[in-house]
Amino acid sequence: MTPSFSHPRMAALSIALSAAFPALAQTSAPASELRETVVTANRSEQLLTDALPHTTVIGRDAIERSQAVDLASLLAGEAGFQSVQNGGRGSATSLFLRGSAATQVLVMIDGVPLTKQDTTGTVSLEHIMLDSIERVEIVRGNVSAIYGSGAVGGVIQLFTRKGQGKPAGYAQLEAGSFNTVRAAAGVGGQVGDTRFALGIGGHRTTGISAIDVAQHPGENPDLDGYRNVNVNLSVSHLLAPGQTIGFRAQGTQGRFDTDGGGWGSATDVYKGSSALGNGSLYSHNQITADWRSELTYSQGREKSMYDATFTAYPYDSQSTSRSRTLNWTNTVALRGWQLTAGAERQLQSIDTSDSYATTLNTSRGVTALFAGVSGTSGPHALQLNVRNDAVSGMASQTTGYAGYGYQFTPAWKLIATVSSAFNLPPLGYLYDPFSGNPQLQPETARSGELGLQWAEGPQVMRATLFSTQTDNLMLYDFNTFRFENVTKATNKGLEVSFNGKLSAADVRASLTAQDPVDDSTGVWLPRRARQMASVGINLPWGAWLFGANVAYTGKRPDTALNPMLPAYSVTNVTVRYAVSPEIALTGRIDNLFDRKYQTAWGYSQPGIGAYAGIVWNQK
Repeated sequence: MTPSFSHPRMAALSIALSAAFPALAQTSAPASELRETVVTANRSEQLLTDALPHTTVIGRDAIERSQAVDLASLLAGEAGFQSVQNGGRGSATSLFLRGSAATQVLVMIDGVPLTKQDTTGTVSLEHIMLDSIERVEIVRGNVSAIYGSGAVGGVIQLFTRKGQGKPAGYAQLEAGSFNTVRAAAGVGGQVGDTRFALGIGGHRTTGISAIDVAQHPGENPDLDGYRNVNVNLSVSHLLAPGQTIGFRAQGTQGRFDTDGGGWGSATDVYKGSSALGNGSLYSHNQITADWRSELTYSQGREKSMYDATFTAYPYDSQSTSRSRTLNWTNTVALRGWQLTAGAERQLQSIDTSDSYATTLNTSRGVTALFAGVSGTSGPHALQLNVRNDAVSGMASQTTGYAGYGYQFTPAWKLIATVSSAFNLPPLGYLYDPFSGNPQLQPETARSGELGLQWAEGPQVMRATLFSTQTDNLMLYDFNTFRFENVTKATNKGLEVSFNGKLSAADVRASLTAQDPVDDSTGVWLPRRARQMASVGINLPWGAWLFGANVAYTGKRPDTALNPMLPAYSVTNVTVRYAVSPEIALTGRIDNLFDRKYQTAWGYSQPGIGAYAGIVWNQK
């Protein structure tokens, strides 16, 4: 299906961006420079410029240049992303991608899905620090035919540090505003046929008051601090050429203070913690010169605890969400084409209890078969994927993806895709004693995209027109006081991303214009901005590296009974000075102009903050 647009601003933006492409092509880098590769777009390694889904990559160098602390901060400048946070560092955070809610975006670490099965159904992004992350790959659009449930808006896959080459260490220390201190250290490398990586990081801040006490004067005005510890471990061994076994583990624990959401009193205290952990055992085997097999057993778990000390009615709760997955993926190269086929078995579970003696302990299994083919013939590129997910207690779901690319010049490619997706109700949505609805049906979605890509050497720009319709949207219904399939929604838009060099500067830029609408009412979907844009520049100057990032988010409606949230822009600047090839001094100012803004009504965002640090990377 081809996207259509009723919003006049989108048509104007499309024309303007088409005109801008040739001007940017004038600054191309030599084609001989190393080009980026990705694995998330079709489960196997390919050049970024060959990926048919709109895909971007943030490598370790870019992470360090950004000086971002957590995942949400890093993604704020990427096309299609919008962050909603209930306060400062460590407070509950959701990411919308192409207007899709956080429950509709699949987040993985080293292939392990992180989606929770509680009544939030989201991923605790606020606790994912970047100390142990080597790279981030973002695939936009619904790709359930590749990854199953949850990939309606797209997939975010994080890859942890893995050792290679001569063993070397790294360390970082930073301190600054809001009594913030963070540190990280690790080592990685290769000894004989064994590769390893080990790292640990910590973060502490006294923070700000999570809720805006000017809007909710009855709340406790105390500062709501945050503490985080994260670790990662990776070991792999080459048994013989093409035969590797390995183990990966990553964990993070965040402890946070918060406020009562507008219903608390000045003496109430709210505290909580979330411990996220995942690990996997894997065997990668080159069966023949053309056949590669990957067998992985993984487990992801999040244990959350919450304690509210009210004046009269104290309350505490705990929840453990877990997923165990056995995945077998086979890739066969055949005359320039790549065939992928495999099977997956996942067991999802939830175990909750609280001080009111309310409990929930249940599980379900999901069994999937999937296959795909991709390749090129002359200027033509094709990717086809199909997947069937059989879910215990529900009807099976079959999804598909079809993408076509036409390389009409060495630099320019036209891309068109159609796809379908689904999103399972979390177990908490189904069976929670207070709000669960066992009759809930999965969300389903259909998408069409038309894209234009320009690529020269390491520089890539892509513009994509997209349209996604989601049926059986799952929301909490305040009339029935439980989750319901209450509506269908449509989002149509234009999305642009650029990553490359302009003269000596490294540049990342993005623009999104969209129209997310509730089809049953014609009303603008809550908390989704219609316009978002960002520009990030890093300019080297001898031993210095100067950086700046400006991110803009347009106005958007908040949830029911709350007013429209105004548009805002935030400017962050960074500086880095190389004392030696191994040691650098860093500095950053967040929210340079001290903008006052909210991403969720009633919740504060931090004002201006300054930070300084030192980084050591052993060569």
